Amino acid sequence: MKKENIKNIIFDLGGVIINLRPDYTVAEFAKLAGISDEEILDKYLNDEPFKLYEKGLATDEEFHAYLKEITGHDDVKNLEKAWNAMLLDIPQERLELLKRLRKDYRLFLLSNTNEIHLRCFTDIANTQNKCSIEDYFDHAYYSHHMNKRKPDAEIYEQVLEEQGLVAEETLFIDDNADNIAGAGNLGIQTLHVTGDHTLKEFFDEGEQ
Repeated sequence: MKKENIKNIIFDLGGVIINLRPDYTVAEFAKLAGISDEEILDKYLNDEPFKLYEKGLATDEEFHAYLKEITGHDDVKNLEKAWNAMLLDIPQERLELLKRLRKDYRLFLLSNTNEIHLRCFTDIANTQNKCSIEDYFDHAYYSHHMNKRKPDAEIYEQVLEEQGLVAEETLFIDDNADNIAGAGNLGIQTLHVTGDHTLKEFFDEGEQ
């Protein structure tokens, strides 16, 4: 991959900018339901209601009702706390990287997310980092506002079309292999984040 050909960078959020531990949410749901983590993961977390919520095709109230159904717990505050347990911190060095990259590239955010998580990571950024995540990007795209989700081709196509981006001049960064494949199928350059080292190694290479 030749960095000199890249003019635009599209970042995922969870697992790339903000530290993410989905297993924490699985464990919290399992506690509320009184069943094992494995049962929660196997039976529920790939269910259609989660995908509908990420596409903005279910309301908060409908999602709460689904969480109540799978956990047997009816306190909305506790349900949202469990759902948000996967969202951790935003390392300041990643924000500094974005600030540096924005001098040379157009930066965009493309996240599969939902209204409850949006409120949570907005609060994390405001409280811990004293900033808004969106300030670091030319535009932020959230799946539940677009009624689309990765890895479907149409979500990438919308970003390319609306922003006038050439696929071959655009780098997409994500921690999910399916999402990487979805972007790659459209000719977008990709970087698969597999650990804390990935971004640093990729962007610091050649600057030493």
